[in-house]
This record gives sequence, structure tokens and C-alpha cells, in this order.
Amino acid sequence: MKKKIREIGKIRMIRMTKMTRMTMKADLQMTEASKKRFSYRAHLILPVLSIVLFISSAVVVAPQSYADALPTDIQGHWSETFVKSLVNQGVISGYPDGTFKPDKAISNVEFLSLTLKAMNETVQSVNMGETWDMPIMKRAFELGLVKMGEPMTNATSEITREQAAAILYRALQIKEGVRYDQCYTSILDQVIFDHDQIESAYRDSVYSMLQKGVFTGNDNHFDAKGLMTRGASCVVIERVIDKGKRANPTKTKNGFRVFVDLKIPVESEKSIQMPFENGNPIIDTEKVITELKQHENNVFTGSLYDYYYYDDFINLEWSGGRYVTYEAKKERVDSMINIGIEAMKVFYNYDYREDMKSYQKSLEWVSATNYPKKDRIENLIHSIQNNTLIMESQFITDKELFYNSSDGSKRLRGRLYFYFKSPSQKAEMFQTHFNDGVVNLKVDQWYYIDLEALVGDYGGHSGVEWEHSTPNYANNYYITDFIPVMPSN
Repeated sequence: MKKKIREIGKIRMIRMTKMTRMTMKADLQMTEASKKRFSYRAHLILPVLSIVLFISSAVVVAPQSYADALPTDIQGHWSETFVKSLVNQGVISGYPDGTFKPDKAISNVEFLSLTLKAMNETVQSVNMGETWDMPIMKRAFELGLVKMGEPMTNATSEITREQAAAILYRALQIKEGVRYDQCYTSILDQVIFDHDQIESAYRDSVYSMLQKGVFTGNDNHFDAKGLMTRGASCVVIERVIDKGKRANPTKTKNGFRVFVDLKIPVESEKSIQMPFENGNPIIDTEKVITELKQHENNVFTGSLYDYYYYDDFINLEWSGGRYVTYEAKKERVDSMINIGIEAMKVFYNYDYREDMKSYQKSLEWVSATNYPKKDRIENLIHSIQNNTLIMESQFITDKELFYNSSDGSKRLRGRLYFYFKSPSQKAEMFQTHFNDGVVNLKVDQWYYIDLEALVGDYGGHSGVEWEHSTPNYANNYYITDFIPVMPSN
């Protein structure tokens, strides 16, 4: 009986062994197939992603490497508030030993992972045969956060400040429609003393992120080649997530404020030639407007905030709630443009020798109601009465030349053609800012000057009780010198 049982057990063992071998063989076949599929997938992905498939276990952004509690080594660190915020939001975590290592450099893929989270972008799960970083890099390529040939495509390399700025600029292009305007470049060149160290490919990105307050300078230096740390990354990522956390873009960390000198015009030694008819220049309006659009905006503000052209400004949500609908805001903007045009007519196209009261009323109507303007008006009237000033002008502008400046002022750009004609005894152009200086020009000589007329609500600041319209005219900011215009025919 025992012998029979042993025989049956032997047969079962042989059968189980055969089954085990068959299973192992099937597993091996599946493994080989998986390897082939993985090899094929890697063959397709690697040329596109340009990253290393296998990453060292030292990479700390991998989900399995994180601890859940607040880190123990960030107290008193300059990035503490931002680190805590992102940890609490589940965007980033510390190490299993309870530390965060805020001063440790961060890799490209780590930074891209944080950026994708800040954009609320979904990253696919890791497929069999993939390392954890591959879906992150693939999604970053799909969105255009990184591009072929850039050093940020190397997943494990440490990322620099200028490279991080490029990624965040692209992220905010998608997230908020951010577009950098190069009119700010000349201003930012003054703010960032080491701007020549920024790679040309990253300059607009760096300047945009400075302008937006996502990045800041340190003692007016950006340190473009410096490595991003985990703490610094938390700061900029939090500012991408929350606009309220962004820095004041008009200053760097040490409070340096850039100011741009005003143009104080003089009579130019160079003249231009134009065709004349009946003693007046024939003006190509479209050409003039095209040239005016080529001037930099914010030339005199020194501010780094955004500005908005006519349509963009109207489409903004205005504060205060007084102007809500598009129609109401458009009517308001058009009235500011009209007051700028009227101001040019009043100030630079006059012959009021017989009706000075009407002229004074016109001046008060377009002018801001403050004491400097009151003195300027009185001086101009006195000059006209005593010197028999007669003037003729043409002001060329367009609604597309109106913009809301980064300092909040409303500006209407234009080109003023003018001349003082006989029997004028003097040809005096008053400066309309600062000390109201005077430029002496020639009688019976045409000139032009490009300027920006400031319009808006300027009454009520001084308590002067004049009847005036709102909005009204404040002053001119000059862009060019007084250019003599000579007949070409």
C-alpha cells in the first residue's frame, strides 16, 4: 500500500514539474516579448525625448522617495514659506529622513515635474519597462516646455536659472497667455547688471519672468548660469500657481528702482525733406503711423508692469466697477483719445489775438486742474498777448497708438507738425513737464516732433475749481527732438 502511494506521489510530482517548467517557459517567453516591446518603445521614444532611460535612485522627486511630514530643515530658510505651501498642497515632499535639503540643486526632470503640477497638467502612469521620469519628459515635449537640442532635455542634468526661466515662460504662455514685448528690454538691461551673461535664446524668457515677478534679481544680478535649488524652485513654482505671491516687478530684491531719463528736446541739426503744397508739407499719414508704432513703449515710465493697447485695454476688467461693459469702456477710451487730439489743437494751433477769453477757456477745458498747469496757461496767454504769437499745426495719431502704460497713465502717441508764422515775433515751444523750459525755434519754419500726450483724470488733486472736462490733458512726453522740415520740391 505504501509503495502504491509513493508511486502515485511520484507521478504527481513529475506532472507538477512538467507544469512548472511549462509555466516558467511561458514566463520566459512573455519576458522576451516584453523586452522586445520595451525595446521597440524605447527605440521610438529615445530619439524624441533624448533622455537617459535609467535614472539613479538618488533622484529625489520620484514619488516613492518622499516623506509625508513637513521637513525639519527649512525653519528660518528664505524659502520656508514657499516650501511649506507646496508641501501642504502635495506638489512636493521632503526626504524619508524628514529633511528637505532646500539648497540642493534640482534636475531638469524634477523641475519639469513641478512645472507640470503648477499647470495642473496630467502625466500618464509609468508603463511596464519605463522609468518614472519618461512620462514627465514626454508630456513636457508635447506641451513645448522643452525643445529638441536644448540642455533641458537631459533629464538628470541640473537646471540653471535661465533654463528654468525659459520653461516657466513657456508654461505661462500656455497657462495665462503671457507674451513678452521687447520694448521692456532696454529698461531691463539697466536693471540687470549681468544681463550680458544671459544666453540670447533665454533672454526674453528671463526678462518676462522678471517682469512678471516670478523671478527676482539679487543686488541687480540675475546669475543666469547659477543652479536652481529645491528651495528656489519652490519659490518660482508657487508664484506660477498663485499670482498673489509674485514679486513687485518694478524693483529687484534690494529695492533698486530703474528710472529712464526724459527726452528734453532741442532743435535738431538734421532736417528731413518732404513735398510741399501751398507752403504746407504733404503728409503721408499711414507712413507716419507706421513709424510711430516702431517707437518703444514705456520709454519714460521705468516700470516693468504690462501695458495694453487700445483693444487689449478695453477688454481688461477695470477696477472700481464704474465701467463694466465693452461699450462703456470703449466710450471712455475714445473720450481720452479725443481730449488728447483737442489738446494738441489748443496748444499748437492758435491765433486768438482777438478772443483771448475763448482761448483761455479752451486751455482750461483740456488741461489738468492743478497749479503748475494754471501758471503755464497764464504764462502762455501773456506771451501771446505781448508777442503776437501765431501758430499752425497738424497732429497725426490713431487709436492704435493709444495705450495704458505700465505706470497706469494713459498715453496717446502722435507726431506734431507745426510752425510759427509771421507776424509772430517769437517762436517759443514750452516744455510741458518739470520746469516748463522754453525752446526757441525759427519763425516760418516747419518742424515735427514725436510725443506722447498724457490724458486721463487729473482734476481734484489740487482743489482748483475750474470748469473742465473729464478726462483731461496732463502734459507731453517728447520722444524726438524738433526736426526741421524742408521742401523737397
